[in-house]
Amino acid sequence: MSITSVYSSPEKQLQKWRELNDWIKKQFAKDAIPEEAFKEIEPKLKGLTGKSRLFYGFGDNGQGEADPFLTGHIFATYLTGKHHFEKSRFVDFYPTPPDPVRFDFYRPKIKMRDGAAPRPKGFYIKELLPKDYEDGLGSTYKDQSPNDIRKHSPWGFGPEGFEFLAIEEGYLPLLTEKKVPVYVLGDYSVSPYGQGDYSSTIFIGAAREKVEIGCTNSRDNIAKYRSSHFA
Repeated sequence: MSITSVYSSPEKQLQKWRELNDWIKKQFAKDAIPEEAFKEIEPKLKGLTGKSRLFYGFGDNGQGEADPFLTGHIFATYLTGKHHFEKSRFVDFYPTPPDPVRFDFYRPKIKMRDGAAPRPKGFYIKELLPKDYEDGLGSTYKDQSPNDIRKHSPWGFGPEGFEFLAIEEGYLPLLTEKKVPVYVLGDYSVSPYGQGDYSSTIFIGAAREKVEIGCTNSRDNIAKYRSSHFA
């Protein structure tokens, strides 16, 4: 498939965000996008091409930037619901406390990897390169692990990995058609057993005829990984 053929105009993207916001209002009422945000971004879309992707950072990390965990949680919920993605038990942005009765002391923990750029709150625009959809940094640095590849870009493939416009227009068709096996969401570091060893990261991949949100070791060099990046 031609990736450029699925690019939608910024105006169409904004309309899709409005449609998504209707779902957010039902599932995450207090985190819904306010009407003022739509009015503020609309004049900035004039003259932009379809390569300019419209993103939205949810919540506040306490430092005036978006909360990447809330953003990830919203889109993981969206994708597993609408597209019936399977989700690994290790991909848990808000793990519950351990249950002493069950001796369940090993709960996954997620943090942003060192060097990941903070994301703005509210609407913002970034250019997504065609090769982000089709190949990503994994094709350029085939001899490197996801842990090394993600150092090449402070934007990595983090909260935007769950950016639903990119998923639905580009990544999902490539995954379901088995043209790309997996995309690494390299900006998240995962400690699968909650012991402080953040040796894993999150991926979106196709397996067993379904697309899943899973967890994999970020230190391994597996050629099929495709960590992506942004302009």
